[in-house]
Amino acid sequence: MANYTVQLTAPAGNYPFDRVRVSLTCDAQPQQTQDLVLIPNVAVSHVFDIANGTWRLKISGAGFVPVDEPGIVVNGDATNAKNLTVIYYTLHTDRDRDGVLDAAGTLNQLSPRTITFGTAGRGAIIPVNCNRDGNNAVVGRTDNQDQQVNGNSDLVTGVARFEIRRAIVGPVVVVPAGWELRLWLDKAINTDAAAQRHFRIFDGDANNSLEIIGPETADEANITTASVGAAKAYGIEAVRFAGQNFTSGQGIVSLFVIQPEVTGANNPTYMYGERIVAARWIGNHHRQTVSRLYVADAGNAQFRTDLGNAAAADNPAIVVTTGAPRITPATNVTFLNGNAWANYAPIGETVPEPAGDDRWMRDTIVSGLSSWPGNVLNTPQTADVFMKTHRWRSLQNWVFRILLDLPDPLNPGVPPHPKVGVWYPAAGSADAITSANSGGNIAVTPPVQKTANGIVTPYRYGRIYYGHNRYHRVDASSRDFMAAQNMQTPIILDTDWLLVGHVDEMMTFVPDNNPGNAFKKWKLLVASPAEAYRLMTAAQGAHGAANVLNRAAWDNVNNRFDYTSLQINGTNVGATINALLGNGQAPLTNPRDHSNYTYKQLRDWNIGGVETVIARNVTLLKNAFDLVDTDIIKVPVIFFPESFNPGDFTFADKVSGWTIGRDNGFNVYPGKQGGFQCGALTGDMPNMFVGNDRLMIPKPFGPWIEDNTNPNHGYDLFERDLTQKIAAIVNGPTCDFIDDWDDYHVALGEIHCGTNELRAPYNGQAAFGNARYANWWTAVDA
Repeated sequence: MANYTVQLTAPAGNYPFDRVRVSLTCDAQPQQTQDLVLIPNVAVSHVFDIANGTWRLKISGAGFVPVDEPGIVVNGDATNAKNLTVIYYTLHTDRDRDGVLDAAGTLNQLSPRTITFGTAGRGAIIPVNCNRDGNNAVVGRTDNQDQQVNGNSDLVTGVARFEIRRAIVGPVVVVPAGWELRLWLDKAINTDAAAQRHFRIFDGDANNSLEIIGPETADEANITTASVGAAKAYGIEAVRFAGQNFTSGQGIVSLFVIQPEVTGANNPTYMYGERIVAARWIGNHHRQTVSRLYVADAGNAQFRTDLGNAAAADNPAIVVTTGAPRITPATNVTFLNGNAWANYAPIGETVPEPAGDDRWMRDTIVSGLSSWPGNVLNTPQTADVFMKTHRWRSLQNWVFRILLDLPDPLNPGVPPHPKVGVWYPAAGSADAITSANSGGNIAVTPPVQKTANGIVTPYRYGRIYYGHNRYHRVDASSRDFMAAQNMQTPIILDTDWLLVGHVDEMMTFVPDNNPGNAFKKWKLLVASPAEAYRLMTAAQGAHGAANVLNRAAWDNVNNRFDYTSLQINGTNVGATINALLGNGQAPLTNPRDHSNYTYKQLRDWNIGGVETVIARNVTLLKNAFDLVDTDIIKVPVIFFPESFNPGDFTFADKVSGWTIGRDNGFNVYPGKQGGFQCGALTGDMPNMFVGNDRLMIPKPFGPWIEDNTNPNHGYDLFERDLTQKIAAIVNGPTCDFIDDWDDYHVALGEIHCGTNELRAPYNGQAAFGNARYANWWTAVDA
């Protein structure tokens, strides 16, 4: 027998491995094994008591290059000294979100333990690459709807990086031929769908790099050590934002290293794992500077001219881009169906939607943005991203075929149109397409806060608000998407009282730079029938004959006004203050039974019913954030019953408990069973476009007061009222009133419904006086 000493010296250095197994085998002799714990640069020995003979020495351990030495002749005591080499592979992401890849995490653990936000937040943020940087994706598809990196600009703005790195410590040797690497993409929580539906990993970080993990391949990929070399970068993009079946917005990228001499073929020996999270979408609000305005060409040339003049006069001036739904070819809408992209076909809709007249730019998309830390130190990337609403009309052809492709390389515009992204949360769903899904029903407050029980909760990016009740319901996919962003906690309002059912029909926010409180730099404009009737009542004595709902045109020859009645549904609706405050017959008919109704019924229903329902919505806002009456500007608007809700009303639904019955609908709160749904009778001024220092407001066609001391020989009573209230805001915006009656109002919309915009990111650092609020990932705590 011999005392055979195996002496192992692990290399000097810092590495996470310290254990090997030593085995000695010889024919007709029992195998000898021993596990050793090694210390860098320290010789560690073990003495084996073995028979003389020919032995084979094997040394293996995670991270250590194996030793396999056959033919060792043992004939007495001996020592076999080996200097070992460590070779191992690590995974690197931008965990701390500074634009630079970080050191590896902890061996055999996920890093970070959880995704966090705030100044010490951790977890790589992955951009949702939903624009068309290279325009080399299929027409109508975004960069994250194909299997490759789409151009050099895509690499900068839409694709994040991670790296696999190799470390060699000790004597330089080649990587053992049998070693394998495997990348794996997994979901972060069990309720999410498979992570490969949400993220895509490319085989490199160069233009035209191809998907190796993602929707159209698999959730794992084998990587050769030769392809990695000393280090290899991989591109990664998010295929979607957090939302339905992806509530966490998170994933896990793991690198498994397989050393078959340690754990057997195909069995991981060790791993590094990194938690990742998709960038968030943030809806824009009216405290953000407008850079571009969108409006559809819908046979509305004069309106577009007037709107363009107001936009050009804004400060900063706003560039106008015109959409062309009537001539843009039908374009398919793509969604991920299993592991392949397919054309979406909503139930009951024409696919693809043909070209046609669709003037409702606001209803088609919701303006927003998305940002992430980027791939260069302290150089975050921000992209304009529109949320495509769950609506199926011709303007979507222009959005997917034209807007996504801008700027046109041959005519980029001055300034060039920026690249924009589009995300359609409901694509592929079975959600119903309803009016409530439209962008006019989805808005964002400016920054607000809520004080309750001495605790102040800030909403630095504002809060989304939308109408969602019995008759008007926003699709579940869009609601889940907005909630999952966890940025602008939604406020649910009641728009059942409106036929179209959009929040922009009853309220909007305008900037007010004067308050020192960063969460109060706004005024809330709210439609108010009571204010309209109050103004008319006050003016009746002197101006009872003033024309309402008429176009007034000055006749220079006869020095008088000529009046032309406006129409709704082909019926002249022109009246006077006296008529509207009297008890005569109104020109429109009751939608319940097409009977006539009186101006008194209309007035009492507006003041007692519509005003109350709007006030209830204001109360909902007061419950959601710090809002007091001095923050509110009441805007005169008169509504009319446009449709009828069948069914039985309750006593609580009655406008007046003293009046018997429903009064053919006029004694029931609008939006309730047995009551009406409304449209605006006078121009709905809150349904305006809020620019930078100008408000582009639909002409209300309120009472026209003839006044020869006025440069226009008269003025609109409702316009003057709102102008004076806005003028009370020191250095506040200018009011531009634009006639949109024939183009939008008669179709139950106004200027806001027919426009959309790009807005610059909100400067949170300047607004809140702290650098942490410059980026959303440091600004929020969850």
